[in-house]
Amino acid sequence: MDYIIQLMKKTGLKIVPFIKTVVIYFMLHTYKAENHGQLWSTVVKILPIISLMIFVCLHDTKTKKGKHGSQYILLGLIFSSIGDILLNVDLFPEGMGAFAVAQAFYITSFGFKPLKMPIGLVLYTVGVLAVSLFYMNLPTILQMGLPIYGVLLLTMCWRALARATDNPCDMKNFPKLACALGAVLFVISDSLIAFDKFYIPLSFAQLAIMITYYAAQLGITLSIVELDCNKTKHDAKKIHVKNHKQKAQ
Repeated sequence: MDYIIQLMKKTGLKIVPFIKTVVIYFMLHTYKAENHGQLWSTVVKILPIISLMIFVCLHDTKTKKGKHGSQYILLGLIFSSIGDILLNVDLFPEGMGAFAVAQAFYITSFGFKPLKMPIGLVLYTVGVLAVSLFYMNLPTILQMGLPIYGVLLLTMCWRALARATDNPCDMKNFPKLACALGAVLFVISDSLIAFDKFYIPLSFAQLAIMITYYAAQLGITLSIVELDCNKTKHDAKKIHVKNHKQKAQ
């Protein structure tokens, strides 16, 4: 419960703009094909990501490692917004390139400790099998570019999952668990894009892509939140001492 209270205090009202802009995006049916490529839909599409950028900028990170991680998450969000703009005006290869840079920044933020190599091997194997289904349908430039992006995307997911495997039931690890879920949702979102565009059209694709995408970016952004284990223990000790004094009286 103490960790949940800490989480609410550290996020609180700062996450409300993201929620509001996501609601506006879906209320305006921005994801529908007839709105694709329009200026207003491009602006509305990137507003939730801009809200997350503001959240990162406003968040008070105490440790040096946490500050460096936050900077890379912010850079990842910036390049994600650039990718969103490019994809919304049908510049798919360029948009994928911007997202590739975003994934590289996320990977840098997450680091490579603990390694957990089996997780990476499973993800890469599944990725190869999935891409093989539609690889021959890709334009030449994407036959070169998509596998590179796929490696970066799956590496990002691997690093997020690896960090979340230690004490996953411990509430102080909630930011890492949220990040891992976000990474998985990012893979699902991009997989839906690829299958809908290059394998078989999916009637629900655009809605599902954007739901999983925004949830993914939120989860990854929450990775910057630091829950203070020592503070929680200190507060618990103070309560224990207080109760002991009351009993003594």
